[in-house]
Amino acid sequence: MGKRPLMTVMKYVDKVVRVKLKNELVYEGKMTECDNYMNIVIEKAVEYEGNGRKATYPRILIRGNNIMYIQLQPMLSEL
Repeated sequence: MGKRPLMTVMKYVDKVVRVKLKNELVYEGKMTECDNYMNIVIEKAVEYEGNGRKATYPRILIRGNNIMYIQLQPMLSEL
């Protein structure tokens, strides 16, 4: 990500991302907001735990200090 990871993450707004949290949960969906603390909002979020799908949510807020990584998902179709 380079020297400015926040600027890179902000470029992912309105794109489909995969977010892994420190508690091992993974979320996929369209990131619609990101603030200076890297708190993000994901719409049409799909939650994965372990090896399978756990739940879906219309909109979630993820606190930035819980994020392990954010990965752009360019191959997924628009959600």
